[in-house]
Amino acid sequence: MARTAVFLLALATLATGCQNNCQQICVRMADYATECGFTVPDAELDTCIDDFAKIETKEDRQTCSEYGDATTLRNQWTCDELEIYWAIAAE
Repeated sequence: MARTAVFLLALATLATGCQNNCQQICVRMADYATECGFTVPDAELDTCIDDFAKIETKEDRQTCSEYGDATTLRNQWTCDELEIYWAIAAE
């Protein structure tokens, strides 16, 4: 079941086309959510990716590049915090 969720998430990622470093954070956080035992709805992932598509400054993109890797996200977010973040995003 977990493999199916990861596959579907990867497929959704491919369907979104090119992504900037900030948009990749959405995908990495959704991947992490799967590892934590919950699924981020496709609509929420799409909204996150769309919101981060609006990042235009070089400085913001650089920040995403520096702090958006999977290891840093795992060090900065607990599963509980991640679940709260996605729940708030769904409201």
